[in-house]
Amino acid sequence: MKLTSRLLLPALIGAASATSDAKVYLFQGHEWPSTSKPPTLSPEEARLVFAQRLGISQYHGIGDASESAIAHINTFGGRQESIFQDSARDKAAELVLVVQGVSSKTAEPLLSAWSSIAPAFTISNPPASKSNLRFVEDLQRQVGQGRACVLADDINPFNHMCWNGRMTKAIHLNLSTDSDVVTDLMDVQERLITFAKNSEMNVMVALMPESGSSKSSKPYGSYEMPSQVPIGRRQVEEPMTDLPVASSTAFASDQVTTSNASAPFEPITGVPPVCHTSLDLCTSSTNECSGHGECYLKYAPTSEQDKTQPCYTCGCVPTEEHFLEGRERKPAYRITYWGGAACQKKDVSGPFWLFAIFTVVMVGLISWSVGLLFSVGEEKLPGVIGAGVPSKSR
Repeated sequence: MKLTSRLLLPALIGAASATSDAKVYLFQGHEWPSTSKPPTLSPEEARLVFAQRLGISQYHGIGDASESAIAHINTFGGRQESIFQDSARDKAAELVLVVQGVSSKTAEPLLSAWSSIAPAFTISNPPASKSNLRFVEDLQRQVGQGRACVLADDINPFNHMCWNGRMTKAIHLNLSTDSDVVTDLMDVQERLITFAKNSEMNVMVALMPESGSSKSSKPYGSYEMPSQVPIGRRQVEEPMTDLPVASSTAFASDQVTTSNASAPFEPITGVPPVCHTSLDLCTSSTNECSGHGECYLKYAPTSEQDKTQPCYTCGCVPTEEHFLEGRERKPAYRITYWGGAACQKKDVSGPFWLFAIFTVVMVGLISWSVGLLFSVGEEKLPGVIGAGVPSKSR
């Protein structure tokens, strides 16, 4: 079933309002699941799917999940990363959008263009609005999400000011408390489709009814937060998750974007300290890592007897600058790496060592060549050369 831009969100919201179950739609590439009988997942199973797609499964234990639940996680949780591929280039951005308060009243402007499409799966006994909001906020903390932006920028993976280096994001919208959300969704639906069709971003939209049916205090089950995971386990399980990494999305053909390298951050003067005792102090002292990274917890006391002060420091992010080059105006980009305690310095160690090794090799090769020529020139001529030359007559 091909993507249609005009009826996407109206169709989703109209379909979600028909039953009490929450409906989850997956937009990935040119097509989405078209089965007439989508599977039904519990809120806990849906949480595992969201966590797998956002790349934060280390915080969510699988516990005693059934074989069918594991199969659903593998089906809807996104492509697994492989250590034998360049994941920064091969993996698209991931967006989980939770829309709360879907009803015929709040979605009336969208229901006029309602059309039936099949969701990827449904969530039985959907949680209440407060539980969904708290769950999405926890996902944002686990992801290490960037700053909040207007919706048009929030759903744009090329906006490095609103997205983190991992290129994953969770957003919560409430139709019942903000009447402008419906209009904003209609305005951005075509951009969401464009990102999906170009394989630049996969979008999972969860449409929650206006009033949840779950009465549980923890409808999504138990999971851990970054501050609750032991430091040793974090260093083993997620060496690349606390630190932001380079952007993984491709170039958008309809726009030229520049990364946060051009953000108006004040330059750092002097020598900033490497460690800070709190996240806020790290952020303010480094001017948000000069706009080239994020502060994270490097290490912390492991027990009450441990007198070690917590250490918050900057994790630098390589930034991309997109531009058009050549007469054909082909899209291109350059990557800039940053270093220093506040990510205020360009990291030129790679080019330096490449130039230094090349220079040493060339000097050695030229010296060996010159020495070889001298050694050949100093050799005595063989006596056989003058054997046939007669002596001078007198």
